[in-house]
Amino acid sequence: MKWFKNIFRDKKLIIVDDVFPRLLSSFRIEEYNSYLRNYQHCEVISTLADFQEAKEEYIEYYSEFAERVHPMNPNKKFGCSLFYTVFLNNAYRFLPLFEDEGVPFIFTLYPGGGFWLNNEESDKKLHQVCCSPLLRKIIVTQKLTYDYLVYNNFCSYDKIEFVYGVVLPSDRFQRHLVPKKRYKKEKKTFDICFVAHKYTEGGRDKGYNTFIEVAHRLMHICHDVHFHVVGNFDDCDIDVSMLKDKIVFYGYRCGDFFSEFYSRMDLILSPNIPFVQAPGKFDGFPTGACVEAGLNGVAVFCTDVLNMNNDFENGRHLCIIPCDIDGILKIILDYYNDVAKLYELSNRGMEIFCSLFQADRQMAPRLKVIDKHL
Repeated sequence: MKWFKNIFRDKKLIIVDDVFPRLLSSFRIEEYNSYLRNYQHCEVISTLADFQEAKEEYIEYYSEFAERVHPMNPNKKFGCSLFYTVFLNNAYRFLPLFEDEGVPFIFTLYPGGGFWLNNEESDKKLHQVCCSPLLRKIIVTQKLTYDYLVYNNFCSYDKIEFVYGVVLPSDRFQRHLVPKKRYKKEKKTFDICFVAHKYTEGGRDKGYNTFIEVAHRLMHICHDVHFHVVGNFDDCDIDVSMLKDKIVFYGYRCGDFFSEFYSRMDLILSPNIPFVQAPGKFDGFPTGACVEAGLNGVAVFCTDVLNMNNDFENGRHLCIIPCDIDGILKIILDYYNDVAKLYELSNRGMEIFCSLFQADRQMAPRLKVIDKHL
């Protein structure tokens, strides 16, 4: 009878997570807040180590949810009708909780977070989660993920919901959009940014080493090009002494910082490479940082080693770059020498990013899935 003890409970959604309510995870903030807004009986339970500090920062912006965001209490019974989480590691970690409560669950299988391709440990976790009789739906955000689940028979078609993309604060970006400062008009420098989290030495998986090599090569060709790095990188990762005052490190940033920052950026360079951090480890396409930059009118220059692009026209909405330095330099210099073409690219890119990643468009199919199983 364990699986049926939930049958008479009120319709209540509980989200379990290991990072929320840390503001740096903007996609979690946007998605979970949407559930909190849409479901009166919704709470978020977090295992974040510095939960109280993160919550204090969170409620400065979202005080209306203060009473519905809590730290995990292992002795508490949740009395809900549905659990939700994101990433494979969380689904696997919290599976004993779902089973102990006898409550169905849904999770979003984003790239990363323990989900790697053709990796024995990842496949073992995925198999165990998919075999649970309590699993109702897996939301997948990349066609590659969908194909992987289907081809390897992890679960039946009816358990998979394909919703391309990620939930980001696109509406907030639009409300706080800062007018673009254009090269040779409102500013004298051509500005290239790199935005990522460092997971490996030298940030090789995100292509930080490639970014710095491009910067070293460009500085000898274009004397007014400047470089900007957001994330947990500094001048100790790779020697940048030759760049002198042409590179700025901002550290971790979140929220309102990006509107003004991206208004000064001409392009974001994202030469990320799969399978570097670990065998089978890959990023979504485009990365979350690229999406945020695109939403703010920055031209996106990114790799697509796994051919994951289905929605963007190369050269019209963004630039898909090769992995070699010479190839990247050639493309950047082409746009550097024709900034009108660059700004046409960024304007068209912004239009499609705003269309694909508009918050309501991203949330509508997710809410439909939750509604059906709540």
